[in-house]
Amino acid sequence: MHMIYSPSDTPVYLDLGGALAAFGLIFAVYQLRTPSWDLVLQIRSFWQRNIFAFLGAIGLLLTLVGIFISQFSICFLRFPFDVPLTYEIVAYLFFIASPLSLIYFSTTRKGLFNEKTARKFYEVMVWEIARTNNDAINAALEVLLYNFRSICQASRKNGKMNQWASAMLNVILSDESVVKILTTKRLDALQAIFAIVEECDVTRNESGIGIPKIVQNLFYDKESFFYKQLNGAGLALSSDIYKSIFDSPVMLTNFDLFGYPTLEYSMRKNVGISGVSVLIEALSRSIKTYLKTGDVPPRHINNGLSHLREIFGDICLTISTEEKRGVDTKYSLKVEWQTLQNIVHFLGHEYPFLAYQEELSQAVAEREKKAQEASFRSDSTINSGIAAALYKAFEELSYIEKTTDIYKLVVDLLEGMRDASDRKEGYRQPFENRMWKQISVNIAKRHYPAALKTYLVFIGYCAASGQNQGWV
Repeated sequence: MHMIYSPSDTPVYLDLGGALAAFGLIFAVYQLRTPSWDLVLQIRSFWQRNIFAFLGAIGLLLTLVGIFISQFSICFLRFPFDVPLTYEIVAYLFFIASPLSLIYFSTTRKGLFNEKTARKFYEVMVWEIARTNNDAINAALEVLLYNFRSICQASRKNGKMNQWASAMLNVILSDESVVKILTTKRLDALQAIFAIVEECDVTRNESGIGIPKIVQNLFYDKESFFYKQLNGAGLALSSDIYKSIFDSPVMLTNFDLFGYPTLEYSMRKNVGISGVSVLIEALSRSIKTYLKTGDVPPRHINNGLSHLREIFGDICLTISTEEKRGVDTKYSLKVEWQTLQNIVHFLGHEYPFLAYQEELSQAVAEREKKAQEASFRSDSTINSGIAAALYKAFEELSYIEKTTDIYKLVVDLLEGMRDASDRKEGYRQPFENRMWKQISVNIAKRHYPAALKTYLVFIGYCAASGQNQGWV
C-alpha cells in the first residue's frame, strides 16, 4: 500500500502568529537601540539602514507562502518547493539574519568615513553634537575615533573628502562641549587624537582651530588633565598627556601651541598659580624637546615665554596698585608673590639646568650660544626669548615700590647667569645689551630708567657679597 503525500498533512512549525511575533521582536530590538547605534545608522546608506526590516519582511512573506502551500495543492511546484517546511526553514534563516544585520550595521563604526559618506558623516556628527547632550556627544566621539585616522589622512590629500575632513577637525574638535569632555573626562580619546594627529602629520592648516582649542582648554580649565596630572590625581596618572603633546617635535612644529588662538590675551588674568605651574611644565618639556631634536621652531617657544612674561607683568601691576592703596601686599597677596617666585625660579634656575645632562643637538647648542638679541620674535634661538623675558621681568619689577620686597626675586632671576653659566650659554650677553641699551636711551631722554631701579638692587647685592663676576 503506497502513502500519498499531501501538503495539508505536513505539521506547521512556524505559523503566522509566530512569524508576526518574530517580526515584532525585531522592531522591539530596533526601538531599544543605543545613541551610538542610532548615530551609525544615520550615516549609513538607505539599504544598510533598513536591511533588517527587508529581511524580516521576506521572512514573514515566506511564512505566508508556506502556509498557503500547506492549504492548497500546487501541482507545478517540484520538491523541495512544494514542501511547506522548506519555506519555514528559510523564513527562520531570514528572521535570524534580520537582527544580526541590524547589530552588524549599527555597531561596525570603522570605515564609515569614505568618499560616499563624507558629507553625510559631517552633517550627522554636527547635528548630534549640537544637541549638547553628554550621551550624544560621547556616542559621536566614539564614531569619530573609529574614523579619525581616515579623517586625518583625507585632510592631507586633495579630493572630495578633503573639505569635509578639514571641516570636522576644525568645527567638531573646537566645539565647547566636545572640548570639555575630551579634556576633563576622556583621556583615552584625547591620547588617541594626539597620537593620530602626530602620526598623520596634520598641521594647523588642515585642522583649523580644532587642536589649538583642545590645548587651550587643557591650559585654562582647572579640571583638565594638565592640572590633574600636575597635582598627581585622578585618571591623568595613568597616561602622560604632557608627553603626548610637548615631547613631540611634530606637534610643536605643526601647531603654535603657545601662540594664538591657544593662549589668548583675554584669558591670562584668570590663570592663577596653578595655571602658571602648568604653563611652566609645558614650556620646560618643549624646551627639552627643542634642545634634543632641533626640530622645533624657536619662535613657537618664544611665544610661550612672552605669554609667561605678560602674566608676570600683570601680577606686578596688581601688587603695585595695592601698594599705592597702602596695603601690605606681602600678606594680602601671598598667592601673587608666590606666583612671581615660581616664574622667577623657572627663568633663573630651572632653565639653565633643562636637559643639560642629556644628549643635545649640537647644531642647536652652537646656534644658541650665538644669540644676538633679546627678543620674543626671534626665529633662530630661544636664548633670545629668555633674555627678553629676564629684561622684561626687571622692568616690570620696577613698578613695585618697596625694593626690599623684590630683593630675593631680583637675585634669583640672574642665578643661572651667576652660578650656572656653564650649563646654558648665550643669553647673558643679549640680556646685558638690552638692559644697558634701554638705560642709555632713558638717560639720554632724561627719564629715570625704570629697569635700572631693579638692576641696581642686583648690582648692590654683587658689590656687597664680593661676587662681581663682571656685573659691577
